[in-house]
Amino acid sequence: MPIDAKTLLRIDKLLTGEFDPTIRDRVREKSINLSASMILKTFPLWLASYVVYDRHAEANDIKRWEKPSDVEYFLHNEFKQHSLRNPIVEQVITETLRVVKDIWTHYGNGAENYFSEIHIELGREMKNPAEKRKSMTQKISENENTNLRIKALLAEFLNDSSIANVRPNSPSQQEILKIYEEGVINAENEIPDDIQKISKLSLPTISELIRYKLWLDQKYHSPYTGEMIPLAKLFTSAYEIEHVIPQSRYFDDSLSNKVICEAEVNKDKDNATAYEYIKNNSGKKIELSFGKEVTLFTLTEYEENVKRSFSRNRGKLKKLLMEDIPDEFIARQLNDSRYISKVVKGLLSNIVRVDDEQEVTSKNVISTSGAVTSILKKDWGLNDAWNEIISPRFERLNQLTNSTNFGHMRNNLFVPYVPLELQKGFNRKRIDHRHHAMDALVIACATRNHINYLNNSYAMAGKRDLRFDLRANLCYKSPNDDGSEGYRWVFKKPWNTFTQDAREALSNTVVSFKQNLRVINKSVNRYQKWEVDEHGQKQKVEVKQVKGDSWAIRKPMHKDTVSGRVTLRFQKAVNLSVAIDTPEFIVDKSLKAKVKELLAIPYDKKQIANILRRMITSGTVSRFQRWRFTTSMGRMQLRG
Repeated sequence: MPIDAKTLLRIDKLLTGEFDPTIRDRVREKSINLSASMILKTFPLWLASYVVYDRHAEANDIKRWEKPSDVEYFLHNEFKQHSLRNPIVEQVITETLRVVKDIWTHYGNGAENYFSEIHIELGREMKNPAEKRKSMTQKISENENTNLRIKALLAEFLNDSSIANVRPNSPSQQEILKIYEEGVINAENEIPDDIQKISKLSLPTISELIRYKLWLDQKYHSPYTGEMIPLAKLFTSAYEIEHVIPQSRYFDDSLSNKVICEAEVNKDKDNATAYEYIKNNSGKKIELSFGKEVTLFTLTEYEENVKRSFSRNRGKLKKLLMEDIPDEFIARQLNDSRYISKVVKGLLSNIVRVDDEQEVTSKNVISTSGAVTSILKKDWGLNDAWNEIISPRFERLNQLTNSTNFGHMRNNLFVPYVPLELQKGFNRKRIDHRHHAMDALVIACATRNHINYLNNSYAMAGKRDLRFDLRANLCYKSPNDDGSEGYRWVFKKPWNTFTQDAREALSNTVVSFKQNLRVINKSVNRYQKWEVDEHGQKQKVEVKQVKGDSWAIRKPMHKDTVSGRVTLRFQKAVNLSVAIDTPEFIVDKSLKAKVKELLAIPYDKKQIANILRRMITSGTVSRFQRWRFTTSMGRMQLRG
């Protein structure tokens, strides 16, 4: 389709720099030094739309809400049910806007421009179809099985004196064993069926754990030297977790960016990517602390080993063979992290949009992810504060069970714990709804700089100096948690007493629950009828029912729930005659079967009674117990 003359004239003026009052300064600044084809190929959608239409194509009704009543009006008059074709998202949007409106009314007294910024975190799964959410749920279940199996393996290692320095509850050791297991499983071409089965279990038996341990041992090799890494020394200072792409250059803390290698090799690699390191140090000899000398792969050997050992782990293979971090790789990762619903961000932008801001999403709406929240929570000490808050529950469990299975004292602090066999499906964070308030606090205190640093906005070439500056401003060096040599970068707290203030606020938080389990309520019925309009023409119109009451049942009344009729079961001693009349209600299963057998012969009631009396005399049956059922309405029922 040809470009119309008006648009061609606008593009020509942008390329030549000719002044045109209808072209915004921001568009001119962004498009200078670009060719006509680049304008339409490399511009973001909003900017290309300004070039062509002088407005954002997706935002033909950009709004600005100046008071809480504007939000209320939108919810009641403009936001139509089923407009998004996703009831869950619609509910989230409605509840979100109601909360914002209430905060605005209560704390801001409805003042205009009360909010300067809105920070938001929304789960990635919100935009995924049902099939994708199902596969994500399955993956979460598999990860949970892996975590439990790793803990069980570490507990088994504790009983093996040949494996040094085992700490089953250490997160760092759980992670290193997870990387070790993943590396072995993906490198083996033929895995025995019994091992394959154990590798998918959450809690293998002791014998299965021993079999699995013997199979795993001595099967993991350093990706840089090819040297075998034995389980016996896996948890010692001789070996470390190594980031394939250094975190100083690109923040990726996933397992696909981690391998295990010799500690000295890790230090020598420093800030190089894996491929870069081998390419520049091919065949280099490195002396290890325990007197052994290792030789780095040549580049050819390294490439062959990576392709052979990680062929079933494409993500890790790609990173191990990546010499530098392409800007396209970073851009794609950034795009993947912008998963929050455009609708939610666009609506919230109406509250904090500044003058002349034409984008759908305002610059004052800052979106973050769960991964960012988790990292900040840990570094700001909120995980420890949360343990203190929930500790009384676990201390009471210890008292009730007369054990220490649910926690112990460490460094004068009680550390909650859940026995391994009870950990399936358990999440320590989610046993208390105040975790929502804790997450909200972290999201509120997370700045644009925190998010830019963690989502790698400044990892591209030309911006890396900015990344180092950000780290210097946001972080400080802290010794490693596990006591090993070296340090890690930890985010500074928003203020010095942040952790103590947060703990006190959470301790004083009262959780309220919305009562939305209505069993019955008024409904709105509409019907059609013929009416005569002002021109005397009959037309069919829809009108609301006004006569009589119209009630709607909202919960199932036929089930044994708090919404329906509750049936209680009791036992009652009865005489022979009643028991024979209603054999299906006899409590004793063998007696019930005997009566039904006699009735099927068929014996009459008198004959059956004589047989049962002889059974009672011989001591086989002492009493006849029959089930009695009572409903909440006080009616007696006899049911089998």
